[in-house]
Amino acid sequence: MVDLLLAPPERPGPFRLRGAHITGALDLEACTLDRPLAFEDCVFEEAPNFDEVTAPALRLPGCRVPGLSAQQLRTTGNVELNKGFVAEGVVDLLGAHIGGKLSLTGSRLSNAGGVALNADRLIVEQGMFCWEGFVAEGEMRLLGARIDGQLSLSGARLSNPGGNALMANWLSVAQYMLCKNGFSAEGRVSLAGAKVGHLDLSTAVLRNPGGPALNGSSLTVEQDLVCAFESAGEVQLAGAKIGGNLVLDGARLTNPGRSALRADGLVVERSLFCRGGFAAEGELRLIGARVGGVCDLTGARLANPGGRALYAIRLEVGGDLMCRNGFAAAGEIRLNGAHVGGQLEFTGATLSHPGGHALGGLGMTVDQHLFFRDGFVAEGELYLTGTRVGGRLSFIDAELSNPRGHAVSLEAVRARALVMRFGRAPAGTIDLTNVQVESLRDDAESWPASRVTLRGFAFDRLEHDEIDVRTRLRRLARHPDGYVPQPYDQLAAAYRRDGREEAARRVAIAKHWHRRKVLGPFGRLANWMLYLTVGYGYRTWLAAVWLAGLLALGSLVFARAEMGRADPKGPAFHAFAYTLDVLLPIVDLGQQKAWNPGGAAVYWSWALIAAGWILTTAVVAGLTGIIKRD
Repeated sequence: MVDLLLAPPERPGPFRLRGAHITGALDLEACTLDRPLAFEDCVFEEAPNFDEVTAPALRLPGCRVPGLSAQQLRTTGNVELNKGFVAEGVVDLLGAHIGGKLSLTGSRLSNAGGVALNADRLIVEQGMFCWEGFVAEGEMRLLGARIDGQLSLSGARLSNPGGNALMANWLSVAQYMLCKNGFSAEGRVSLAGAKVGHLDLSTAVLRNPGGPALNGSSLTVEQDLVCAFESAGEVQLAGAKIGGNLVLDGARLTNPGRSALRADGLVVERSLFCRGGFAAEGELRLIGARVGGVCDLTGARLANPGGRALYAIRLEVGGDLMCRNGFAAAGEIRLNGAHVGGQLEFTGATLSHPGGHALGGLGMTVDQHLFFRDGFVAEGELYLTGTRVGGRLSFIDAELSNPRGHAVSLEAVRARALVMRFGRAPAGTIDLTNVQVESLRDDAESWPASRVTLRGFAFDRLEHDEIDVRTRLRRLARHPDGYVPQPYDQLAAAYRRDGREEAARRVAIAKHWHRRKVLGPFGRLANWMLYLTVGYGYRTWLAAVWLAGLLALGSLVFARAEMGRADPKGPAFHAFAYTLDVLLPIVDLGQQKAWNPGGAAVYWSWALIAAGWILTTAVVAGLTGIIKRD
């Protein structure tokens, strides 16, 4: 057989053998052939040896072999192991260089527990096709291989449970790598460090429970990476670089209690899509990932109860981050230190992490708007301490629940506007400590009955304010830290900027009134007196009311009292003049010196003298600003 193959051909054309049963060894190691070899539908009892063979082409369509060795094979044309080709042992193409295409279409490679196809460092100058019923039982290896055209595994079935179904680290594919249309892999698919023009895993099924279903660490895809597949096991894209979009629409990732997707340091130059029924059971991990366009999780469902559903600290998104319209997360969403260049939207989303952080956004930055609205529901704390929002931070029709702690913590938040119009009053504390916004819009009904922390809360104006002053003062009175002057000063200043001077005065008076809670007994007494007499200096006209009342009462008492003359040369007694002389220490009408009251009237005179000093002192303090603090 070998001599026949090496003999000069009688006529041009390939050496062709069809339907033969070859019992001996076909060993062509290191031979150079002048014409293509074509064995069609042949049966080999021993594995043929094509190691270091140089030939125009090699074709074994429909053949059945116990294995095949073609290490360092060189062809200028195609290698065809297709059309029902069956190998029950390793097909070894280590270091082969194929000038045309490599076709394994419809072939079946079987070496369970071992290597079914060894194509490490393979070079194919055109395309490699493993589709239309291609089956590999055992490991398929393309470690460091280079495919200058496309690599198609569409519809292929790879099986190596507990091991590598496809080991293709550092693989290079110049055009498309297609693993779709029913592609399945039982075992790990490893593309670590690979470089592919476009990678499509649409409708693929990857199974490697308890281990990596897809290892794409440091993978480079120059165009789009489409991962609309089902996976059982971890999908690893740590350090991967995607030149186009990363599309996970409709994907179902399952790795309960562990990472369903681990993509730390992922770079997506365009957009990341997880829509159309995307679901992840396990942690979605995007630490330090960068997405140049939008990150769209509309309608996605993440489930990792008791753990982190989305772990994306230091995430960078150039456009919008959208978790809306049916988005649901059972487990914590952590976005600490994330930066969203557009808006961050949780419209209609449902977050659930009872007793913990439903959303952790410590130090997050959102350049435009941050929305929790239109049916947004959170069970657990919204922890947004230190967040910076360039536009509006909105809680319209949101429902927040964390009864034993903060429903929402906005400590040190900075935003252009804060809208707090909840669908119902939050169950839990609202922490607005040191929040600074340009405008505040809220309503009376949606605030909780208690536990709103307002220390250091600052806003420039009240937007579309429909809440009466009394309601706002009741809120301030319920401050959990007791009396704090700053919220009163802040509210009064906002009213003044809006031209509502009377409202500002009412707030200032309420501030001094509530201050009595931190004063001692004498301080509380003085506080009472200042409130009753001059309204802490904001209602000095009250002193005139008191004066008129005391004058009327004194005049009535002294008109009926027994009065004794103390100075024979003094003026005639007049009840009104005597009362005025006693009541006002700065007035001397001669009545008090000329007449002495008798009986009980003497006690009335002492009381009026004391009242006069109190009124005078209060008026002076009020007019000079001693007790006023705006």
